[in-house]
Amino acid sequence: MQRALGRLLVILPALMLIVATESALAVLAVDNATGPASPRFHRQLRTALALLERSDEPHIRLLYAAVVTAPGTITFRQMTDDRATWSRDGDPNRGHTQPSDSRPKRQGRTKPTNATIFIPESAVKPDSARWKGGLLVHELVHALDLASGRYNRDYTVRERRAVFVQNIWRHHVGYRLRVSYHGAFATMDYQFASERGAIAEYMNFILRRNDFPEPPPAVPAGRPAD
Repeated sequence: MQRALGRLLVILPALMLIVATESALAVLAVDNATGPASPRFHRQLRTALALLERSDEPHIRLLYAAVVTAPGTITFRQMTDDRATWSRDGDPNRGHTQPSDSRPKRQGRTKPTNATIFIPESAVKPDSARWKGGLLVHELVHALDLASGRYNRDYTVRERRAVFVQNIWRHHVGYRLRVSYHGAFATMDYQFASERGAIAEYMNFILRRNDFPEPPPAVPAGRPAD
């Protein structure tokens, strides 16, 4: 597959920045509907996606390839002072991904569904904690699940899948691994799979299925939450 970013199209006046492949229906877009995204956000997002596409970590490249060949459209929106871009818990910086059909997430999805990723500029800013922490990668997994019609009804399954790839990224860039989802439940799947040489097996679930292996044993006492 030729490099998708080589076919990046910018439509002016600036309402959307689109990344698409010639051989697939997938589209990645930057939507300014909630207010003008900064040109810097556009540039940094383009750079961030290019870094994922050519990452030295093969599983990150696999994620990127799956995203740009998924049937659904994935749109990015910069999180700003506009509350419409914030997560439902009112956090103006917490990235989140929403299905475009407005149906409740708890219903899951078995057919490709367009998705919108809401992220702050820091998530695509080189060397920032949000970039190293893998927020963009995390949300791309959720968007891929929606755009591929593999969105599990169980949010713990969805989040374990997303944190698994996020931890692949964190390990790759030398950032501390997540061991829980905001303290609500353990997310030790990457650590468990890594110890057993099963990362490719777990990635197969993410790229081809909507479920995930049973959770590994409980987090040992004293491990920090994230």
